[in-house]
Amino acid sequence: MNSSTQSKRPREDDVLECYLYPRFSYTLSADQVTEDALRQEIEAYEKDCEPYIKDYLWHRDGLEFRPRTKQALQFESVVEGTSRATEFDLLPHIHVLLRFDEDIGDEWFVVFLIQKLTKKYEGLIARMVDSDGEFLMIEAADELPVWATPETCQNRVFMMNGALHAVQDKQKICINILNSVYQRSHIFKLSDKVQAVIQKRISIYPDEIQRRKHKARAYLPVKAAYILRKRPELISSIVRSVCHSDPIERKVCRAMRYFPPEQRVMANVQMTKCLYAMATHCKYTGDPRTGWNLPPVTSPKYASTLLGIKIACGLEMLLSLAQARRKKPTSTGEINEEAWTAFLKRLEATGYFRELLEGSKEREMLLEQAKKYYTENLGANDIAKKVENTEGESLLELYNEILSNDVEIEVEDTCNLSPEDSDSWLNIDPAQLEALLGQQFGIPSKANDQPMALQDKVQAFINQKSDIDGVQFYGENENESSNTLKDLDDSGRIDFDPDAFDTALRGILDLVVPGGDGEFDGSSEGSLGDDDEDPHGELDKYMKLLDSQLVAAGNRPAVPEKVEGNLLESIKEEAGGSGPLGNILGGPIERLKHINLTEEAKE
Repeated sequence: MNSSTQSKRPREDDVLECYLYPRFSYTLSADQVTEDALRQEIEAYEKDCEPYIKDYLWHRDGLEFRPRTKQALQFESVVEGTSRATEFDLLPHIHVLLRFDEDIGDEWFVVFLIQKLTKKYEGLIARMVDSDGEFLMIEAADELPVWATPETCQNRVFMMNGALHAVQDKQKICINILNSVYQRSHIFKLSDKVQAVIQKRISIYPDEIQRRKHKARAYLPVKAAYILRKRPELISSIVRSVCHSDPIERKVCRAMRYFPPEQRVMANVQMTKCLYAMATHCKYTGDPRTGWNLPPVTSPKYASTLLGIKIACGLEMLLSLAQARRKKPTSTGEINEEAWTAFLKRLEATGYFRELLEGSKEREMLLEQAKKYYTENLGANDIAKKVENTEGESLLELYNEILSNDVEIEVEDTCNLSPEDSDSWLNIDPAQLEALLGQQFGIPSKANDQPMALQDKVQAFINQKSDIDGVQFYGENENESSNTLKDLDDSGRIDFDPDAFDTALRGILDLVVPGGDGEFDGSSEGSLGDDDEDPHGELDKYMKLLDSQLVAAGNRPAVPEKVEGNLLESIKEEAGGSGPLGNILGGPIERLKHINLTEEAKE
């Protein structure tokens, strides 16, 4: 399907891509939508998002809106080696690319912000996709209509007016799809249950912005403490740098050229819970030859000292990398003629120059625009590299500021520091885990369940018909509009406990088996039933004792006729061979056969 909404999956895992279509982007022709118009829209979006993101600590990338005009999309397609031949593929929009890596909270925070924007700006339509595809539909999978499959929903899920919409009809022109969503919203809007799932997922914001933070103490080299005081947002890159580093990258930490361990101070460090968990579980403890003097594990300063070592080493690696990049010769302002010629040929093949004569004013103008895009983007066209280079340069400037100005770093007394947050949330017991899973996935707590009696479950299970996939048991609480079977992993499944089942069946039949659990160990089913080999053995003793108990059971409850009938019918159907009932019940069925044989003999 050729469509502008059929964008490629993100190039790496844990990446969110958003495509924002203001009203004018799908009502005007693609050539009429200018970069200035998109930038004006971006300024408004940034102003609305500012109150939420000013105190937000991003895990990796920050929120950045980028304009994409038809011309820019043509250039990108040439750089990527793809073909965007139709107007559909060149529909102007505003683009967001966010790498959230280990912290999925960043992804849902952006969903929260974009929902806010679609509510405020009339006609703004957004599409969001991550490494898994249409993740919003995945989140609401249990509430989707029957027709909504991964194939039918791909590239056809949009958010408008804060609500999720899905286009089922097979239109292939992007501008028509967007206009249909805008003009016939009531047709494509998904059910209230779907909306509720998404709303529940993002309802934790904006309160979650503060809840996700964690304040820790770290025993840091003085220069590291100064840098983090000036640029606290660097903690994300620092922690990720040390946690994802390899032995080769850690070689620079042997000398600690920039952040030596000789002079250190205790400082408060603000980070997210995700970053703190990563730093805590990172096994790296610094090079022992550096002289970190790590205290014993039992010392109250052990955790803060170890965290300070990891932060200092992360900063050392970042600064060393930035210095190495600065020393590399650059070709700023120069163009690689061979690459530039190949780029022009690909542009020509896409029809970018519109068969204009060489030397004409219009062609020269297009050529100048292509050259500007090439020099600004090619060679550093990866947004990730741009961000990292900018961050590295910023860190170098800050470090040079310390050296050139001989900055005096204020050393706070430990007792004057604000208390660190408890990290008890790192440890979780099984009950808490079950509660969290139940809250997240709607699994009811076992303590609140009202399960049917085990005897009733046995009877209902035996009554079920099975196919090649086995018996599927209906849950006690069926959805009002659904008659389909629930998955065996959901809240309607039977948790089969063999020991409890055997106990329940003994209660039904009221049997008392002589001896302990190991009495018949080593005996096979065949040897128990072979009278020729053991005419006066354990089986005779067992059957006689069983007979005497059945005769004396006059005041005991009888075997329920319905259960007995179901069991006998299943046994007859299996005709002594293997089957579901025989495989599951095993020994209890054999005992039931002997009971009936004994009763028939007595009659």
